[in-house]
Amino acid sequence: MYQDTIAAISTPIGEGGIRIVRLSGQDACSIATKLFDKRLSDRRLSYGHIIDPGICEVVDEVLVAYMAAPHTYTREDIVEINCHGGIVPLQRILGLTLKLGARLAEPGEFTLRAFLNGRIDLSQAESVLDIVQARTQASLRLAVQGLGGRLSGQIRSIRNDLLSVLAYLTARIDFPEDEVEEQDALEPIKKAHFELDELIAGADVGIVYRQGVRTAIVGRPNVGKSSLLNRLLRENRAIVIPIPGTTRDTLEEVVNLEGVTFVLIDTAGITHSEDVIETLGVERSRKAIEQAALVLLVTDISEPLNAADFEVIELLDSRAVLVVGNKCDLLSFSQESRVRGPPPLLKADS
Repeated sequence: MYQDTIAAISTPIGEGGIRIVRLSGQDACSIATKLFDKRLSDRRLSYGHIIDPGICEVVDEVLVAYMAAPHTYTREDIVEINCHGGIVPLQRILGLTLKLGARLAEPGEFTLRAFLNGRIDLSQAESVLDIVQARTQASLRLAVQGLGGRLSGQIRSIRNDLLSVLAYLTARIDFPEDEVEEQDALEPIKKAHFELDELIAGADVGIVYRQGVRTAIVGRPNVGKSSLLNRLLRENRAIVIPIPGTTRDTLEEVVNLEGVTFVLIDTAGITHSEDVIETLGVERSRKAIEQAALVLLVTDISEPLNAADFEVIELLDSRAVLVVGNKCDLLSFSQESRVRGPPPLLKADS
């Protein structure tokens, strides 16, 4: 399966200035030669036209790059056809490559071949996707470090230390009669254990930068959840009116706060209702809480907590919670003087 030549559109579908059709495999150059009206040179960008060999018709004006193995991304011959960004010429060129013997690549197959051919290891392959999906400068920086082999180098160093200890212990057991120079076997193991713990701790941080922090904005109806979302996004993304129950479904938006991506989820107010749609919205709110890494609990501090507030609090269990006191502009002077920070809704260790 991985000996054949593959082809795929390597740029997002849609209208634009330039789109790329990429081929990889032993027949990539011969397929491109049958379509391109100029001679291909290794590591040269050639200008010309793609010709449909069946009807001798010009398909598009293109730039074609040919890169010979093994010094390529996949360590196979690679051809990249830079054509105009319309969907029709793009699909037609791809169709011609498939007609001439290429196979449509599976998702991620170019990177898979780079891995199988030994150009990158598994952690570097994962970093390729992280670069593509990076939402902040911090997550991009971590992904580029991963692609450069930072994690691989750390793991390789730990592995070499442990192999050295293993070799020493094996020699002492298998050849007790020989004089094997004594060495400290415990200290390298302790060092490896410490370094592995650091890697695991760093992995948790990396997940936050790569995937973001799912943050559910919850509370009873009409406490200002959607207003908080709009304020954090600095735009009127959610409809805000004084009538309770305006939000009937979850609404997700992404915000970058000091290099960390937060996936903000505005939820329907949690309450009991006979309305079928509102009930479905409340169910989705409960699921959003279950899946969230952080919960913003919005309360109305202009009035005492009621049973609906405590019903929401019961759902939070042991999750990380940040209490947001809203509607402080409605406080009277006497009330405001008594407010000193967020209301005591949760235990101190929550």
